[in-house]
Amino acid sequence: MELTPIEFKKDTEKIIPYSEYPYAVYVRISTDKEEQMTSPENQIEICRNWLEKNNYEWNDGSVLYDEQSGTVLIDRAAMQLILEKARRREIKMVVFKSISRLARDLKDALDIKETLISHGVRLVTIEEGYDSLYEGKNDMKFEIFSLFAAQYPKTLSVSISAALAAKVRRGEAIGPAPFGYKIEGENLVINEEEAPTIRQIFKWYVEDGYGFKSITKMLNEEMIKGNVSRPRKKDKWQVTSVQRIIKNPTYAGYFVHGRYTTVKQNGRKKFIENPREKWMVYENHHPAIIPKEMWEAANNKRMKKVKTKVTPWNEFRGIAKCSECGSNMVIIQTGNKKNKGGHWNYIKCSSYRRAGQYGCVNHAPILYEDFRELIIKRLKRKGKNIKLKLESGIVQKRKNEIAALEKEKLSLEQKRKRLIDLYLEDGLISKEEFQEKRKQYEDRIREIEDRIFLLSQEQNTTKEIKTIEDAFQQLENIDQDLYHVFKTLIDQIIVHPDGKIEILYKFKV
Repeated sequence: MELTPIEFKKDTEKIIPYSEYPYAVYVRISTDKEEQMTSPENQIEICRNWLEKNNYEWNDGSVLYDEQSGTVLIDRAAMQLILEKARRREIKMVVFKSISRLARDLKDALDIKETLISHGVRLVTIEEGYDSLYEGKNDMKFEIFSLFAAQYPKTLSVSISAALAAKVRRGEAIGPAPFGYKIEGENLVINEEEAPTIRQIFKWYVEDGYGFKSITKMLNEEMIKGNVSRPRKKDKWQVTSVQRIIKNPTYAGYFVHGRYTTVKQNGRKKFIENPREKWMVYENHHPAIIPKEMWEAANNKRMKKVKTKVTPWNEFRGIAKCSECGSNMVIIQTGNKKNKGGHWNYIKCSSYRRAGQYGCVNHAPILYEDFRELIIKRLKRKGKNIKLKLESGIVQKRKNEIAALEKEKLSLEQKRKRLIDLYLEDGLISKEEFQEKRKQYEDRIREIEDRIFLLSQEQNTTKEIKTIEDAFQQLENIDQDLYHVFKTLIDQIIVHPDGKIEILYKFKV
């Protein structure tokens, strides 16, 4: 006798309550582009439509989304909450629009799937039509779509690069026009008002032998007289602007495509320069402002003069500011024969360093080592004289919120217990009233537990130095890099031209 499996007919009329079949709807925004700003609404509507078509009760509280792009899984708090809910057996299904919303990284997508399914959670991706309930142990479909999702940005990048390369071959301009040029139609043409300044810069550098700083000074002097054009993005000429112009082959009629690319390291995108073999150089792409021979002479001269120089490590980067212009204070190195081949490190206003007196004023010389020692002494003195708060404001705020939530949770649990007494022992409320009120308490308790988890996740992903106390303790190890210590304790250091130093602290004095 041959046995056949029993077929269960689906009751198309019955709506499955959320309380009986809790699920999560996951939404993620991958970029800050304008077309993505409506993406959360679109993703939610697609998921809601699928759920209602399949007779599941819609619940607004089921939606969890990461509002910022998270290329590293640990940085995506909402996904971490979903995985935690799966481990606690609090959800039975996760629904999302497409695998690209779940993860762009193949390894992350497979890890998420494995965690959810191993805890009995059904996985549904609507766009690809994948449903783990029906796919069983067949992972190939999910893996293929995950691979496509991971490959899509790369394929798109190649297509865009090919389209841009085609435009360049046709002699069309891509990107903004550099100083000295303007775009007319699709082509780069010479801006006759700015071009004389470019020619003057190359003449000073190649024919007259002036250096970058001297050229910057002369440009600012001539700009005041009206003899050269003002730079587009700044009020004054700076050394870096002159350097970029000298090194830019655009001024000799060349166009370089594919010079830079992005790579992913530890889940983060990084902008790097490609090897020269990968550059696509187009000669006579547009009218040249200077002869090719002059550009080559300028850059050959530059190559001979430049020596490899390691920029000193600045533990006050982004913290120390000039009192006059607000620019960062940077380190400059000087050396002479008296120092027997060594050097001294001084802090200097970055605007003055780039543009001289046209950028800012010259500060009194302060040795970096003396500056660092002074800041450490002041911090240690503050640490002894003030009553330390154990944690920084942001961490304390989270702890306060967690404490308040835990207090509310305890109160709700006590109310739920009293509710049982009112129903079972005193008989003061009906069964319907008891069930309704108990559901309200339990729903709120779950919301509180989710919020506590998210806050705990935020605490767990903070940097090593979490508290003011930790930072003060690390001040004793002065031989180590103290950047994160200074960043934790100090909001800003104001450096005045006469050498006076003001410190604005992050903790209350």
